[in-house]
Amino acid sequence: MAALTLQFAFGLVYSWGAVAPYLLREHWSPLLVGAVFSATPVGYGTGVVVGGRLADRLPPRRLCWAGLGLLSLGLSTALLAPSGPAFIVFYSLLGLGLGGGLALAGAIAAGRHVLPRRLGLVSGAITAAYALAAPIQVPVISLLAETYGWLAALRLMGGSMTLLSALALTAMPHIARPASHADERAGALALLRRPRVWSAVLLQACSTPLGTFAFVNMAAYGRSLHLVAWLTTAAITAVATGTAIGRIGGGAATDRLGVDRVMLVAYVVDAACAVALFLAPASPSLLPLVGIVVGVAFGIPAGAVARLAIDGAPDAPNHTFGIIFVGFAIGAFAGPLLGAAVGGAVAWLVVGAPAALGVVVVAYRLRLRSRAEGPGPSR
Repeated sequence: MAALTLQFAFGLVYSWGAVAPYLLREHWSPLLVGAVFSATPVGYGTGVVVGGRLADRLPPRRLCWAGLGLLSLGLSTALLAPSGPAFIVFYSLLGLGLGGGLALAGAIAAGRHVLPRRLGLVSGAITAAYALAAPIQVPVISLLAETYGWLAALRLMGGSMTLLSALALTAMPHIARPASHADERAGALALLRRPRVWSAVLLQACSTPLGTFAFVNMAAYGRSLHLVAWLTTAAITAVATGTAIGRIGGGAATDRLGVDRVMLVAYVVDAACAVALFLAPASPSLLPLVGIVVGVAFGIPAGAVARLAIDGAPDAPNHTFGIIFVGFAIGAFAGPLLGAAVGGAVAWLVVGAPAALGVVVVAYRLRLRSRAEGPGPSR
């Protein structure tokens, strides 16, 4: 429960989409607004890689405290002396990014200790707590920003979430560091040579551009279609709600159906949503409905990371979790920047296009599995 509460705090990252319209009104460029969001996955991916390596050596609680410490430092620096560069470096890259990655690695290690046979469910629940913050935080941030301004809104929410997390971690019971195994000391390059590891990285990279672009631009896109304010807020909240559903549902599904089949469903839904958003001007009132489906497709890959890791390298799951999450971070980083560079409704098609490559990678992985299992008994 302490780990879930900490992940809820790091869900503050999604509130950036709620304040984006206010920043654009203050003449922040769309590229700068997108860069603040894109910096988070860069730091997050780095934090998860480092944290995954450390999770084989340190108790989970220590990693969680380290993540919260970086969050406190990053938020206080950026929110007390706000500027574009400060938000990119401290708010996103250091606090929500690097701090969030370390906290996730600690939370996954703790969850693995509690439910070692349900890794998909563990990964889904922990990453869902991260996403579940948005349906609660985004409406509150929107209301506060309308009343007190976007900066005061972020200060109030950031301070509250940091305090809540500190109280939760204080009550977190001690979990010993995992027993070390020789294979878990394998380097990242050695692990990446394994076909089911590097293909998992590709799966993640292809699955996230549309989702992150939607988080940053859904509210602004709704306003460009002349939707009323509550409907644009509902659209971005729908993306966040769908993400939470996709993470916990997708993670649990990988325990029963296999990770490759679940990822294939995510890509098909992703491609359909890209087309629907491209056609949204024809029926803009349906934007919240499309948003929740986009969120589900975006959530499934995050919930599948732990199962991909154990599938690709059962001898080094923590380290491999971090490596595979780099793919998630690469796609998440590229989505907002690529969409902002293209602009217009066609941007949805561009950020949704990697789903086609994802289908090809899934087919390759299924072929690998078929070869490994060998021919079945003849009838």
